[in-house]
Amino acid sequence: MSRIDIHTKEKRFPVAPDLYGLFFEDISRAGDGGLYPEMLRNRSFEDSLMPEGCVTNDGGNTFISPTGWIEEFNNGEGMDQWVRDNHVMPTPVPAWYANGAEMTLEREDVLNSHRKASLRAVFTAGGSIRNTGYGGIPQEAGKEYRFYMFAKANKEAELELSVCKGERVYSSARVRVLPGDWARYDAVLTANGTAGDAEFIIRCGCKATVLFGFASLMPAETFMGHGLRKDLAEKLRDMNPAFLRFPGGCIVEGFTMETVWYFRNTVGPVWERPSHWLLWHYRSSNGLGFHEYLQLCEDLNIAPLYVCNCGMTCQGRGPHFFSDEEQADMLQDIMDALEYALGPANSKWGARRAQAGHEAPFRLDYLEIGNENSGPEYERRFDMIREAVLARYPRLKIIANDRGRTRKLETDIADDHYYNMPEFFAEEITHYDSYDRGDADVFVGEFSVNQTYEGQLRAAIAEAMFMVGMERNQDKVKLASYAPLFQHVKYGSWFPNLLIYDNYRSFTIPTYYAWRLFGGSRGKDVVVSEEKAGKIYYDIHGLPALSGDDGVRYRYPVWNGTPVTPSRNILAGNDVSPSGEITVHRELIPGMPAFPFKVYPLVTLGEDLECRQGTFEVDAFCEEGKDIALGILVSPKPLSYYDRNNPNPCDPWSMRFLEVSRWVLSDGKSGVVRGSFPPKPVSAAKDVKLKINEYNHLKYTVSGHSVTLEVNGEIIDTVEMPSYPAMGSVVTDTEDTVIIKIVNFDDRPEPVGISLDCDVEADYTVGLLTGNATDENSIDDPDHVHDVLLQTTGAARDFVYEAPALSVNILTLKKK
Repeated sequence: MSRIDIHTKEKRFPVAPDLYGLFFEDISRAGDGGLYPEMLRNRSFEDSLMPEGCVTNDGGNTFISPTGWIEEFNNGEGMDQWVRDNHVMPTPVPAWYANGAEMTLEREDVLNSHRKASLRAVFTAGGSIRNTGYGGIPQEAGKEYRFYMFAKANKEAELELSVCKGERVYSSARVRVLPGDWARYDAVLTANGTAGDAEFIIRCGCKATVLFGFASLMPAETFMGHGLRKDLAEKLRDMNPAFLRFPGGCIVEGFTMETVWYFRNTVGPVWERPSHWLLWHYRSSNGLGFHEYLQLCEDLNIAPLYVCNCGMTCQGRGPHFFSDEEQADMLQDIMDALEYALGPANSKWGARRAQAGHEAPFRLDYLEIGNENSGPEYERRFDMIREAVLARYPRLKIIANDRGRTRKLETDIADDHYYNMPEFFAEEITHYDSYDRGDADVFVGEFSVNQTYEGQLRAAIAEAMFMVGMERNQDKVKLASYAPLFQHVKYGSWFPNLLIYDNYRSFTIPTYYAWRLFGGSRGKDVVVSEEKAGKIYYDIHGLPALSGDDGVRYRYPVWNGTPVTPSRNILAGNDVSPSGEITVHRELIPGMPAFPFKVYPLVTLGEDLECRQGTFEVDAFCEEGKDIALGILVSPKPLSYYDRNNPNPCDPWSMRFLEVSRWVLSDGKSGVVRGSFPPKPVSAAKDVKLKINEYNHLKYTVSGHSVTLEVNGEIIDTVEMPSYPAMGSVVTDTEDTVIIKIVNFDDRPEPVGISLDCDVEADYTVGLLTGNATDENSIDDPDHVHDVLLQTTGAARDFVYEAPALSVNILTLKKK
């Protein structure tokens, strides 16, 4: 039986008021066609235009950036998977099709200086063009939809607007386009039925040429009347968030100068905002811009957290470091954004805000400089931006992407990101327990299980284990957000995502309910509690491996009595002499950053990846100052959805996909470490005596949950294999309540003995999320997994609570 001893009279620290928030990035059609409920796809007619500087070598299926990044394009339709699964028919203008009309892109006669194209339609009498939307155009009976367009014609032409599915007409209206210059035309369409996959049709009653500069169709009813999709915004509200990090994410960085996110391109009338090719495989119209993000924060009563570009494109996609002129321009864009949010209405950008309908300044609490950037180039640019911003806005809290590689950065908060398997998050429940309290506060800006059990209950429970660890350390962990947030079911760039939707329905993955439970039960102070719980061992399997410093020599490797030979090199090469001696060499990847710890090369031996037990023996030549290391049961982790679908080469045996356990012999010490970035000790170091400038016989035996280590025939250690706790808990309280968060990561129910130092009422509530490991929700079964609120009894100073298998449990007790 597990146990929790609670000392409510011993307060550790107050809870972090902004701990649980939201992170929005326009990925998987999260903006247009998602939270921003534009119904016409490619409303600016620019989707088929490649970003400047990019070239295609395969007829437009992909393009390549100036720094060599490969992006799926398909003439602007995006990912291969979208084209295949959505049965996209070929068209020169994505999402637009013609019947009795000829469509061409017009590059010269455009609506305004920010538009790159308009659509020229040459109609026969009765001819039409149609838009297929984001997997269809939705209609709900009785609802109004507002259409507008900018157009001009060679003569007066009446256009019939309709939303149809086959012969069924769900709504319609008419507009009369006049010859001459560009003009705006508006109409309201009222639906007489409900559908999710209709089409929007523009039919011309006469032979005419019409030029369309911009078009939009959106529901009249939106969240608080501010233009966002109501059901999705309401789901955000129900999570009880404290902040919104926006607009990204990788889209802030881009992969070329044209694809960098600039504030100035996202404010003003939407038809005057330049469109923006996102590195998640599609073009955004920027209808969801800086003003809209701030307005959403105000409507949800949460703190805005703005992420700006630091002066470089995405480091993971081949970075371009801004020139001095480009850097100065970006700094000015950042200062303009801050003035738009915080400046008075008589300032340049404050006046633009007032013109958009918000005279008073918005709230803006946090500024994050960059996204997932690091190294000397980042540090220099971070300092420059931070100094300029704080000189004018000293109350802003500054967030850095890391703590500094060459020196310690001066920052209020540092942003940590984690994507991994469920077991990682359970094991890392103690990650921040030993965090340097003199270092910057922590923002866990992105984290989720994205390898195995993606979007399923076991992933949610694992993430909740990690959240318990964050709550235990709220003196330093101040902010956290899940990533990513949104996904259209027909346009997944990544998986999992917290909220998933089609054009008129939505559902959430189980993780949403864990966040809702945690965010809705905060308490006032974290109190002292001690916990006793069982452990679960990793299911480790794979190959033996040779590792260590560059140039270490080995001979006669044997696995389970059979000689084995090199099979794979990871950050390594190997030379095998005629006598069978194997020399391991380190081979660095171009552009690989320097780390403040050793990253050993790795040479696997053999091919049987399913081996879970056995004995490995090898002779290792010991030289003064060279570390010897052996890999224990090495195998790659499953690839994430993103890596499985990445058009850029992705090797599952790359070091970043491995969680290697190594036996390391260094400077007279022996120990087992796990992982590479950085390696963490699994066992305490033990003294070991090796014969210098001679071969030493090394042997390890994996049996059950331990590995026995031998040097020259002598057992020097038996090390327990890696494990993680089966249960995690944290306790907060208020003047009237005790809130006990218990996460049971075991696949069996667990009785938990609870002891308190205060009297409580017998009746209490339990917010509960539980089920089977693979339970998940879907668009057709949206509530298969969800939380419940139970009323129960039996609480006392000492009582036992039965935590269901794989469960999040929020116990709220009333103090007497």
